Amino acid sequence: MSLEELCGLKAFLKTTNWSNSMRQISEHDFQEITSNFNNPYRLMAPVPGTPDLTNASLKIDHGTTALGFVYQGGIVLCADSRSSSGINVTTQTMDKIVPVSSQIVGTLAGGSADCTYWYRVLARESRLHELRYKRPMSVDAAAKMICHVSEMHRATGLNMGMLLAGYSPKGPSLVYVDSDGVNISGKRFSVGSGASNALGILDPMYRFDLTDEEAFDLALQSLCQATLCDASTGGMVVLYHVGPAAHRIVRKVDCMELHKKYSLDARNFS
Repeated sequence: MSLEELCGLKAFLKTTNWSNSMRQISEHDFQEITSNFNNPYRLMAPVPGTPDLTNASLKIDHGTTALGFVYQGGIVLCADSRSSSGINVTTQTMDKIVPVSSQIVGTLAGGSADCTYWYRVLARESRLHELRYKRPMSVDAAAKMICHVSEMHRATGLNMGMLLAGYSPKGPSLVYVDSDGVNISGKRFSVGSGASNALGILDPMYRFDLTDEEAFDLALQSLCQATLCDASTGGMVVLYHVGPAAHRIVRKVDCMELHKKYSLDARNFS
């Protein structure tokens, strides 16, 4: 039961404010509560005493902006770091670009908890795939897995939109998947509440033969536009490059610095 001790379940069971009768749970009940330890696709059941929210209408506004596009030098991903709940900013340091494996990188949009959990499951499945078949999981296979998850948990409040990027023997792959079961491959995408603002810059200026510096500048300028027009987008802007051999963080810059840079560029241009 080392996993039980590591996760602090024993202490949790002792300190939780349950009635004495609820603390005496059977082994079967304990397995039900911790079912996702054995099968990550089966989510943990609510602990005893949790209010029944099955018929409750919970609508929490949230927002972000993440974008990605394919060009001749690889794939560029860019995202902000602000996490919000309604009008409240919960953190300015959320990592929204997540390495899944040595071949796949993804972005987060939607519910932070949903995206974080399923990215962990995806990373686990990707590693198991490498061990079983002696080859890395492809981006298309990862996207299909998330689509299956969306189907399994349809109408349960799952909220996530992901960009999955990576390389395979066929070349670069960029796929958009979400909790509605959408699975689209393409050359450029933007996700989140500020997506339309970012696409206002990205769409007219995108071309496949961009140089590395031009691609990086286009991604930053598009994200900067989203931070100006969308209150839920902000904090640090993270720029990521996915190449045939490796993926890396290119730049991490505060959105205020981008505002100064591109506002000066606009003045000089005019």
